[in-house]
Amino acid sequence: MKNVLLASSALILTAGAAAADITFSGSARFGAIYDSSLTGSDDKLGIHNRFTLNIDAATETDSGIEFFARVRIRGENEGNGATSSSGVSAPRVGLRANGVEFAVGNIEGAIEEMPGLYDGEVGLTALGDLNAVGKTARTDDNWDSFSSAGGGANGAEVKYSANGFSTHLSHSPVSGRTALFAAYEQSNWFVSGGVQSGEVAIDDKVIVTAGATFGNYGIGAGYADNDGTSKWRLSGTAQVGSDTMLTAFVAEDDSATETLWGVGFNHGLGGARLVGGVVSDENGENQADLGVRFKF
Repeated sequence: MKNVLLASSALILTAGAAAADITFSGSARFGAIYDSSLTGSDDKLGIHNRFTLNIDAATETDSGIEFFARVRIRGENEGNGATSSSGVSAPRVGLRANGVEFAVGNIEGAIEEMPGLYDGEVGLTALGDLNAVGKTARTDDNWDSFSSAGGGANGAEVKYSANGFSTHLSHSPVSGRTALFAAYEQSNWFVSGGVQSGEVAIDDKVIVTAGATFGNYGIGAGYADNDGTSKWRLSGTAQVGSDTMLTAFVAEDDSATETLWGVGFNHGLGGARLVGGVVSDENGENQADLGVRFKF
């Protein structure tokens, strides 16, 4: 995702080394969220907000190797209770050269970065990511990903991309997970396959995704075997007018009692976007949200 830089500074290093850059970018959102499953004293309707600030530093050597580092600040509140404090992530640090990226620390994780994993996402808050075939009612979202306000998985990963082909290998001795994906992408279609193995059997996964666009329309599909629990998903998008996108998905999860589905919209406001959606979860309960998000 492209970000407009809030600020940047260049530090001139010694002895002919290249300039170093520190950049700031981020996003924010606010709105309302509804959950029909809440009972008792819990209010079904609540407020939501989130603020994210990325701090990225990079420098390039005379030989063309780029060294980089990132930390993230994130604060988020949901519901009608007291607000909570923002947190700072552990760093992700590494290097890039000739299409190869190597990083250690708070890793992104191969499954998390797999093309098509989140296709069909709806709503301001993604409403539980029910569209992700790697997440089931039995296993939840059990893969490594960058922690926006905490320590993360603490591991190592390597990426490679060239001429439409990309691959990503990650491992964390903390979570005990090793994951790999390979994908091929062109301007209007992609296919991707991923696998994860863990020290506990429930973390084992095999995932396949694909998608294509045709003018103002897009379609996507995904299937995963999550340690014996199968889940498939079909999704579609349609652009209406100059800057409004409609999205929908339907999914079947072997560990769920009901079919999963969701519909949503995303409308440009000129510098911000009005976003909303509604989903039906594994128990047939509904969640919905509506609000505004923007980048800076």
